[in-house]
Amino acid sequence: MYQVLIKNGNVTDPANNLRGVFDIAVNDGKIVEVKNEINAEATNIIDASGCIVTPGLIDHHAHVYPLAKIGIPAESVCFSSGVTTVVDAGSTGCKNFEKYIYFIKQNKLTIKAYLNVCSIGLESLPQELEDVNPKNFDEGEIREIFEEHGETLLGLKLRTSKEIVKDLGYEPLRKTVELGEKLGLSIMVHCTNPPAEMSELLSYLRKGDVLTHMYMNKGSTILDENNHVSKAAHEARKHGVIFEAADARAHFGFSTAEPAIKEGFYPDILATDLTKLSMYLRPTAFSMANQISKYSMLGIPEEKLFEICTINPAKHMGISEKAGSLTIGHPADIAIFRRENLEINFGDRPYFDSSAKIKKGSFVYRPILTIKNGEIVFRDISF
Repeated sequence: MYQVLIKNGNVTDPANNLRGVFDIAVNDGKIVEVKNEINAEATNIIDASGCIVTPGLIDHHAHVYPLAKIGIPAESVCFSSGVTTVVDAGSTGCKNFEKYIYFIKQNKLTIKAYLNVCSIGLESLPQELEDVNPKNFDEGEIREIFEEHGETLLGLKLRTSKEIVKDLGYEPLRKTVELGEKLGLSIMVHCTNPPAEMSELLSYLRKGDVLTHMYMNKGSTILDENNHVSKAAHEARKHGVIFEAADARAHFGFSTAEPAIKEGFYPDILATDLTKLSMYLRPTAFSMANQISKYSMLGIPEEKLFEICTINPAKHMGISEKAGSLTIGHPADIAIFRRENLEINFGDRPYFDSSAKIKKGSFVYRPILTIKNGEIVFRDISF
């Protein structure tokens, strides 16, 4: 007898090039069969006819409570959005990360994290912006934290906004890349309103480094003066820089996203950058399901959308043997969605944008069931 048997779902598993109607059997927390038809008994038989079945989603960029004061209640928000793995994007630094390690490891939700180069991370927000002066980077303690907790930590995080770095310009970025090189770590760089040209920012990044908020539209962007994706952005991608869309409240603009998507410059990773300031609020990122719905409306094909929030982040994080696919023998992290036709508002960034542009879509991907390690952790009351 199987633990869970999902029947008749429209399966989309980019990692295994699997797309079509399949049954999925789960036992002892793992995926044990994926076939056109499985006739067997199960404790929970789920008829997913007409629904989309995918690997559990990975939100590669969020801020989790209590690591961040403004963080989200991760399990409730993630499981109800089809997310089974989440990444805290630099809420903590080397001075305060360890006090949260017990919380991270006790969750059913898989939580990974980036370590902020600021020693206390974002702890001073919203009263004060973080200190990114390289003279205050604690290389020794950063090294020790990664040696002790490398299985949880993914790399270093830096925010390069003009209002944060002030007259330091790109010096914090140069020093963060230098530190990453020395310690063998990749970095994630927040690029909204950079202190100088985006082309210069991109020139510092290495293979495996992440440029997050790729579609932001404040200051220099990934577009050139002719409103095309810049040569610098194409070159950076060619050299292995990872481009991430994570919109939060203020890190997205239709004026950047639409031309880039029209040219096929899609995200390598799709995430949210959720905090309590954007969680379930419109017209912000709202949830991972909302992000998928918005980017589908903007023209990214469905199979590509599920690739950039399942196997792509899993590979980048080095966890593709545990997450991001429906591979037999892997942990049973599974999400089920209905694509429902309805009118829903998707908003351009409500801050720092005088146009406050709103666009409307005609459908939404509605999460209806989430399975983590073989356990049903969310189910819509209608399903």
